[in-house]
Amino acid sequence: MSTTTPQISESPNATPPSPLVWRSYASGDVGDALTDWRHLEQRINDQSAACCSTWTDCWLHHYGKIVPHRILAAEADGRVRGMVLITEGVNQTFGRVPIQTRHIGTAGEPQPGSVCVEYNRLLVEEAWRVPFLHGIVEHLHRDSGWEQLRIDGFAESELEEWQANFPNADVRRRESRYFDFEKARQANSDVITQLGKSTRANLRRRIRQYGDIAVEWAESVAKADEILHELVQLHQARWNAVGELGAFASPYFSGFQRDAAIRLFLEDRAVLFRVMQGTQTVGCLYLLVDRGRLLDYLSGFVSFDVLPSPGLVCHYLCQEEALKRGYNAYDFLVGDKRHKENLSTDTNFLCWLEWSRPSWKMRSLQTMRTVKQRLREWRASSSSSESSNSKSEKSDS
Repeated sequence: MSTTTPQISESPNATPPSPLVWRSYASGDVGDALTDWRHLEQRINDQSAACCSTWTDCWLHHYGKIVPHRILAAEADGRVRGMVLITEGVNQTFGRVPIQTRHIGTAGEPQPGSVCVEYNRLLVEEAWRVPFLHGIVEHLHRDSGWEQLRIDGFAESELEEWQANFPNADVRRRESRYFDFEKARQANSDVITQLGKSTRANLRRRIRQYGDIAVEWAESVAKADEILHELVQLHQARWNAVGELGAFASPYFSGFQRDAAIRLFLEDRAVLFRVMQGTQTVGCLYLLVDRGRLLDYLSGFVSFDVLPSPGLVCHYLCQEEALKRGYNAYDFLVGDKRHKENLSTDTNFLCWLEWSRPSWKMRSLQTMRTVKQRLREWRASSSSSESSNSKSEKSDS
């Protein structure tokens, strides 16, 4: 946790473009803001999923009434050069203590029910990226209502400027494994050939076990909606079976996903995919299209009691189809599931940054967190030492 003041980091050898003029949209001007957002997105040909106008529009429609927010635009030479959504976190905590937070992009929702944004980023014309980020930092610095800034789900490569402006911030890095289709094409290879020996053997065995398999890549709104509906049912059934509510139990989350999936599908920004074994659904996938990459966003699979390894089989078959359709990569996003490791060839890192304003409250909370961490480390070390001593005594006896 930082205890210093935000700094404006200067990039060496950068030629400054025209100065930016900032404006904030009133709550009744969201329609105008989204129109400007869409025009900027189209003009600079930004193909990101998590900061596109449709994703943002859907989020504002479903979460905007419960998550306070503001939309800022930066203009130069009569054109909008960058736009950003800043949200005020709802029911956010540091440990168990409530704190006031600010977030960049579609984040800060109350839990459960967050859309869990990944590959979050700024929508800005490249020549204005640095001054645009500096302007956001200055805006945040003038806002006295928050205790902690959270930058959620940014790629590590796009976090450096944030870190430069918020020194000593806490950054949590998480692996985002992916399969590189470009490498497979260069090797004139299919997907399975690029995987490990044991994974290849396991996949071939499962495919033989399944027998009659069919894949469906939605090409119509009706089919996309049908697959999405079944995905929700499978997803909820899997979580309910272990005593959990499931993500779609949240009306905000459910409404957002049903709305966004179809709208993004119509713009070729989302893929709905299903695998069938005869009349039995194996699983359904909802993937976002982000700059030529497929992002494994949501899924629903039949129970392991019905079919073995449904997730592994569904993702593999989707990968083979995606390779044929010209995508650049298949990204499994964060999360520790075995199939993500088995079906990937490379790794990116996504980051969650936290920077706390200096105050007695935040210093106290950080001190308590540090003490707890060190206590856990001491207990783990003591337990390990006792185990080693016990083994040594047994070997001596």
